[in-house]
Amino acid sequence: MTEKNQIVHELGETSLLLPTLIADALAANDRLKLGLTLLQEAGGHAVDPTRPANALAAERRATGLDDPQFDSTIAGAKLLGTDRLHVPGAQPLIAGLARDLGSMLAPLQAAGSASFAALEKRRSALVAALPKAERDELAPRDIETMSSARHDGPGGGPDSLHRLVMDAHKAINALAAESALEEIDGARVHHIDDADRPRIKAFMSGLHRTAPLAFGHPGLGTTAARSGTRLTIQNDIGETDAHVIVIHVEPASVTITYTDVHRRRARFFMSLFDGKDVGWSPLAERQAHALSSDAFHLVTGRHVVANEAELLAFLEHLGSRLVFLIDWNKARKALQTFVGKQQAVDILAWAAAHDHGHRGFLELGGADLVFEAVRRAAGGRIPYGVRLDAALGAADCVRFLQRVLRLGSEGLRGNRSARLIRDEVQAELAQLFDTAEVAVLTLLVRHLGVTRTLMSTIAEHLAGDAAAATARPSLARRAKQMEEKADRLTLQARETCARVQGGEPLRLAVDAVENATDALDEAAFLWTLAPTGALQASSAALGELADIVIDSISQLVRAAEAAACLPEGNRVDAAAALQAIDAVTTAERRADAAERTAMAALMAQPASDTRAPLLGLEVARALEGATDHLAHAALALRERVLAELSR
Repeated sequence: MTEKNQIVHELGETSLLLPTLIADALAANDRLKLGLTLLQEAGGHAVDPTRPANALAAERRATGLDDPQFDSTIAGAKLLGTDRLHVPGAQPLIAGLARDLGSMLAPLQAAGSASFAALEKRRSALVAALPKAERDELAPRDIETMSSARHDGPGGGPDSLHRLVMDAHKAINALAAESALEEIDGARVHHIDDADRPRIKAFMSGLHRTAPLAFGHPGLGTTAARSGTRLTIQNDIGETDAHVIVIHVEPASVTITYTDVHRRRARFFMSLFDGKDVGWSPLAERQAHALSSDAFHLVTGRHVVANEAELLAFLEHLGSRLVFLIDWNKARKALQTFVGKQQAVDILAWAAAHDHGHRGFLELGGADLVFEAVRRAAGGRIPYGVRLDAALGAADCVRFLQRVLRLGSEGLRGNRSARLIRDEVQAELAQLFDTAEVAVLTLLVRHLGVTRTLMSTIAEHLAGDAAAATARPSLARRAKQMEEKADRLTLQARETCARVQGGEPLRLAVDAVENATDALDEAAFLWTLAPTGALQASSAALGELADIVIDSISQLVRAAEAAACLPEGNRVDAAAALQAIDAVTTAERRADAAERTAMAALMAQPASDTRAPLLGLEVARALEGATDHLAHAALALRERVLAELSR
């Protein structure tokens, strides 16, 4: 306590003293958290000297820990044995932690806060238990014990210095709000300058714009006060411990100090300012190390502005982002039920960027909202034990969950009933599965397009007797390329079939078309083996069969295109699909007759080289076999069309 503060205290003017004590307590809070961070980083560097060491000079200057003796606290840390560390400056640093704990509790004592007695009892016990750090030596366990953020109680671990700092900070924030001299747009403020008012208003404007997305969750309480040459704004976010943001506003910059026990959420918080030219401390990127799995994470960011307008715009943006941290970890875990860890974070980032948030999703049940939609709209379409992204495909699943978060947010803001919102989510999922059927048929049409191109190429060679040695290799290469393209379409279609309820007929159709393409690839290869100049007669005999194959493919294309329109309930399309399917099966019977005709013609031709008629016969069998596969595809498609009509 300064001499001036002591004089005021002796005079008993607590109301005059309190704002200064609160400001001192908040400054002590910053030093305590940075001091613990220095010790954590030093311990991590000692365990792994290859880690980049940063002296955190800017952060230390901002909090008053700029003594040169702390320059080497991190970089100079080293192991002395399996259970001993040397941390330069550890002894004065820990002594400072003890002093700052007293400064944090001073305003609570002065105000007669009901929380002071319990906090003071804890402070006395913890200060007495602090390591002596003689010769700047510590055990790794000492750092872990001081930094632990676990709750006391059964299974929660013992009390810790960090735990006390968080609880005291919470009590100070409550005291600051209670003792505020005025309120500006919901922020409790005291002892501010005229220049501070528009800055507080800008921050609160952003906060109020998105605060409704909390949907009744407590939190986002804001206090503001001038401390020395800068305005300090604090927000309690979701009223959870160790989850506080402190913002220091100066004429040319904004400095953010954010603490969190969840590293992923801390990184997510940083990502909310992508593109805003915020310089984050290297500490925010540190990797977890062997000292403590539950240590808190402190990140600092600084944004420099050119003028007051830029300052106000940044403060408004900053205020608008805080609601997206409330229950963030709960939402992430709920989403990870259906997608991977990074996809879950990406979905939350998308929801924040579009001002939807995730609280509406949680209010409606979170993961249970999606499970209900799966049960009601996709029953039987997803095999037991298969995760949603495996059933839908990763990209489609992410888009679906994005729509779920959007529907939840927009629905609750629009006062729609929970039942209606659930129905909308179920409709989205049902449409996704219906869209999957159309997607399969679209892939089937594309596959048939490749098959028709392959058959047309073969027919051109048959008609032109293109059996020259230079032409035949090009036919084989083109056929192989088209067959490989068709294979890729087949794999894609099979994956999509898994999302279609009763999709077995579609899968059979896809497989049958793939077999037809393989048969045509075989026909092209066989044709290239014939002796030069020996295929003129064979060409004429096989021409009719080739035309039938092309017609069969074309009719199956028409059938698939018409079937794709059936979910919309158009009976005319159903009739068109069935007529085209019938044409494919008729073509198969015509191909049987054409094959026999071709065989007879080939056997009737005189040939000095028996390879020509034998290869001609094999080509005929391959072409006729292709029509068999196409007919199988048509019949499988017929089963799907009839099932659709019976719904």
